[in-house]
Amino acid sequence: MNQFDYNRPNTRARIAARRKQARIPAGESAVLPGPQRLLLSWIASGRLFSFIMLFGALAGLWYSTMSAQFVVRDIRVSGAEILATDEIIALSAATGRSIWLVDTDRLTEQLLTNAYVEQAAARVLLPDQLDILIIERRPDVRWQVGGERYLVDSSGLVLGNDTTGAVTNTLVIEDHSGLVIEPGMKIDREALHLSRELALRLPTELGISVASIGWDLQQGITITTNDQQLIIFGSEERLDEKFAVLRTLRDDGTIFTMLDLRPATPYYRQDAAPTP
Repeated sequence: MNQFDYNRPNTRARIAARRKQARIPAGESAVLPGPQRLLLSWIASGRLFSFIMLFGALAGLWYSTMSAQFVVRDIRVSGAEILATDEIIALSAATGRSIWLVDTDRLTEQLLTNAYVEQAAARVLLPDQLDILIIERRPDVRWQVGGERYLVDSSGLVLGNDTTGAVTNTLVIEDHSGLVIEPGMKIDREALHLSRELALRLPTELGISVASIGWDLQQGITITTNDQQLIIFGSEERLDEKFAVLRTLRDDGTIFTMLDLRPATPYYRQDAAPTP
């Protein structure tokens, strides 16, 4: 063998060069782990569980935001008497929206833009329900007969004489029927409801300032404006039609001293001073 001249391999130098080239730290094996060992390593370190949890959270988030199951369909309104439920639902503009995207604070502010809403609150309930609570503005009611005023609750029950003296921001209904009023009696509830509604709607919708509200058995509810116009509404029957007629007359600039909205064909006159 001495006749052959060759260089003996430097094994240590070769291994060191390979490690340096692969950037493998000294003391670690250059052999890659198999799939089973890699899986066991992930399980032991908790990486696999974290990955599963992350994937589940992302899947749940996608399902909850994109699924049609979480879209507002059922809107329940409570506290409304003058305002129609459909009007409040339309004002909320929440129907068909993702329940996760409903901002209840912003929705409440939107409801408060209506002149009849004094307070409002809203909450969402899974999977598709929105609850709205409103408190309408309600003028205090005094029922006046001659020089006497009586306290009347929302049901029309006469509670007793009003001893508060002068009142402000209070709805006073003047009774011209001549009937005797006593505590414990019931006032026509429809007359109370119509009086409240007119006191709110006339200034807001038509710009009519109400000077006084009267009631009697024959004419029902009558309104005297600050312009000394007498408007006879009678009852709540066809109230929207009555408002439409009144709006048309005001838009046309029609001058009148008395307007009777009770007949199917309302009429007015302008030759006599209004009287209760």
